Amino acid sequence: MTTLEATRQPQEISTPSKVDAFVRGAGLNILLTIMAGMLASFMLPPREVWWFAWLDLLPLLFALRRTATVRAAGWLMLLFGIVFFFGTLSWMRAIFGSSVIGVYVLAALPWVLFGLAYRAMVGEADGWRSRWLAGVAVVALAPVCWLAVEWIRCEGWYFQFSWAQFGFAFASCRRGGALYPFIGVYGVSFLIMFVNALLLEIIAARTRWTPKLLAVGLTAAIVIPLSLYLNAPIGIRNEPGERTAGFRVGIIQQEVGSLRDLREQTAVLARHHPKLIVWPEYALVDYPLSDPKLLAELQDIARAARCTLVLGCKEHLPDNTRVDWLRRHAMLSLDGALFGNTALIIGPDGTVLGKYHKTHPIQFFSDGVPGRAYPTFPTEVGRLGVAICYDFDFAADALTLVRNGAEVLFVPTFDSYDWTPLQHRQHALMALARAAETGRWVVRATSSGDSQVINPSGFSVATIPTSEGQGSALGQVVAQQTMTPYVRGVYRLPHLCLALALLWAVGFLALAIARRFRHSA
Repeated sequence: MTTLEATRQPQEISTPSKVDAFVRGAGLNILLTIMAGMLASFMLPPREVWWFAWLDLLPLLFALRRTATVRAAGWLMLLFGIVFFFGTLSWMRAIFGSSVIGVYVLAALPWVLFGLAYRAMVGEADGWRSRWLAGVAVVALAPVCWLAVEWIRCEGWYFQFSWAQFGFAFASCRRGGALYPFIGVYGVSFLIMFVNALLLEIIAARTRWTPKLLAVGLTAAIVIPLSLYLNAPIGIRNEPGERTAGFRVGIIQQEVGSLRDLREQTAVLARHHPKLIVWPEYALVDYPLSDPKLLAELQDIARAARCTLVLGCKEHLPDNTRVDWLRRHAMLSLDGALFGNTALIIGPDGTVLGKYHKTHPIQFFSDGVPGRAYPTFPTEVGRLGVAICYDFDFAADALTLVRNGAEVLFVPTFDSYDWTPLQHRQHALMALARAAETGRWVVRATSSGDSQVINPSGFSVATIPTSEGQGSALGQVVAQQTMTPYVRGVYRLPHLCLALALLWAVGFLALAIARRFRHSA
């Protein structure tokens, strides 16, 4: 064997195979992404290991950093979303069947933008001379881009969908309501990403282990006490002084049924002299505003109970009403006409005080034409704000009602009886978070699931659980006029993040174009 052959042989043996290169490269990234999606799903129902939120995105961010291209980071984020939704929204498989993977892809699609942005900013920062400044820039921009994309996913495009939002993770804590009045659900999402991005930058920093451990220790010194506080035991109690300053409300839980049953349950509640009674969404699948006889019956029920009645029904709308093609097709196919998913408010003297149209009908279903107004209704016990079911899943609706003067929030809701306990649990937690971030009592009457009277601290003080099926309950509430810091201005945080993310994207693209021209010259 010649000397040249002897030197070549070890090189040929040590050359990694394509399979080995894939496993160490893209394969490992895929594995880390799947792990992150599973860990992230653990912080929400059904598992509710909420403290995973501080660490669950570390494998994902590490995988995004390791990708060879920005495009690959986008694909990883899509995979993360599919795995995450598969774990948290498993109940969707019973609704959409084999096409549920398409729904998961659609829900995860906005997250692709975060993958592209995060990989681009890491790649840009790697070229900076100051490693410390580069790390600070990534830690600052990561939660900004995350929240911008989270707002787009939840409220910024046609297929808006706020279920399984990271910010709802702390709603299951004993003191979860402590954060929401200050930073809201979006602020909690921002905080979660900030801590994860900070920890990853500390771990990935090219420095000695001593300062790394010190930085991790300082982060833990903030996160651990906060976590202990959020989960510290607390008694569920009503607000001080409410028995003298508040008023009694009644909630009725019933799947779509007969007016006779609703009348009987209302009469039972009326013996306790509530000032207001709420029926569920679609308590009536009829059109009382187009049926004088039915409307007169409802007015008689309110007069007999001597209380304000909030009920879910439908309202006929003209055929030329503006609505997107998907919703129009669903309504015409199933109902034969366009309608508004309506909450009707009838005063104790039988006067129709007003109506509210659901502003967020569920996509793909016959659920009405989207409403465009957020009226509030003055009554003898305070100004009422009304949202219908899916509306309350979105931060903007509860926020707008409170800023329009609502002192108590009422939410007629339709949770189908054949829903799984997981669906009911996820939906109920969202209402707890909304009550805490707006600082308002929330009265939520569902067709099934968990009907609730929730205090401004995010605690349910009266509940009709899923196991009881049809039933009714009473609660004591107080009209509130104070504004939480979130309502006063912190609600602008996702909009600010969106503006900053767009500004960064424009600057990044302009710099990339300038570099290309410079190289071509």
